[in-house]
Amino acid sequence: MTEKLNAGGLPATRKKYMPAFKAECVRQVAARARQMDMARAQGISPALLGRWQREALKAAVPSSAERDEIRRLRAELRRVEMERDMLKKVVTRCLP
Repeated sequence: MTEKLNAGGLPATRKKYMPAFKAECVRQVAARARQMDMARAQGISPALLGRWQREALKAAVPSSAERDEIRRLRAELRRVEMERDMLKKVVTRCLP
């Protein structure tokens, strides 16, 4: 296996980007900045920015297990709110 070498003959290293930087780039594109312009301004490739966008979207969409949990919690919340409302009515009727 051969290593990629940079101009100085040293092994090339991959750039590491901080999660905050990635999130900011994705946020700006989501806020209607053009992907190509954003990539050029930040000195990254449009393909890399596109990958960050896909990763952010994948992380933002809940899994089926999370959706089931959300559905269950919403049903429980409705039940508890209904019980609370019934108790309020009983208390207000009993008070002089």
